[in-house]
Amino acid sequence: MSATTIQDCWNQIGVQGDKSCPELHRHIHCRNCPTFEQGAHALLNRTPPAGYIEEWTQFLARAKETEAGFTDTAFVFRIGPEWLALSARLCVEVVSMRPIRRVPHRSDRMLMGLASVRGELLLCFSLANLLGLEPASRLEPASRLEPSAESSAPAETSATAETSAAAETSAAAKAASKILPRLLVARKDRFAMAFPVDEVMGLHRFHRDNVRAIPATVAHAVPQFSRGMFTANGRKIGLLDDELVFHALTKVLA
Repeated sequence: MSATTIQDCWNQIGVQGDKSCPELHRHIHCRNCPTFEQGAHALLNRTPPAGYIEEWTQFLARAKETEAGFTDTAFVFRIGPEWLALSARLCVEVVSMRPIRRVPHRSDRMLMGLASVRGELLLCFSLANLLGLEPASRLEPASRLEPSAESSAPAETSATAETSAAAETSAAAKAASKILPRLLVARKDRFAMAFPVDEVMGLHRFHRDNVRAIPATVAHAVPQFSRGMFTANGRKIGLLDDELVFHALTKVLA
């Protein structure tokens, strides 16, 4: 049925027109009228115009091609010697390290205990133990950073030397702040947890096509819980499978 045979009375004498339809008082609104329903079926069942199917076929084909190069965002961090990443949609925030209180008769290698984050008690898990990684040793205090040019060289009185020394000190402090141990808070399906990390790189966008398989020769359990690996800032990052990680960590609560 072509569109020319459809009588759009709803636009002429119905609610969209002058409201003079004698059936309007009975149906209250055109959408309740059988004529309106018949017109809707006629529009849906009409023969598509020439080229319509071909146009949509080409459009859907292009959509599939572009999907292959889809980019994703992950949150990158380090535990021990390994750089890892979780999907950014799961990572809620990163907070400073705080006391983790053991849970009597429950805490073990995986479940470290409870930590208070913004007034909420979160279960803290050891991602390092799950993946078979050795956490980094305790970091050096900031006062034991490499001496700046100001302390290792004779004192200079020029404003240029003072500015340069201040810039180096600021850069060193900024670099040190990035490698302070922190708690990464993640949430999946309304279940929130936290786990310690040794260093934070931050958010990184990557193409899914660039994710490669992790070599099976790696000794620790990272490949078992990973979707693959990608490169960020010259480092190889293990992209964790959030489904496997969350399942393994929460399994200890059963």
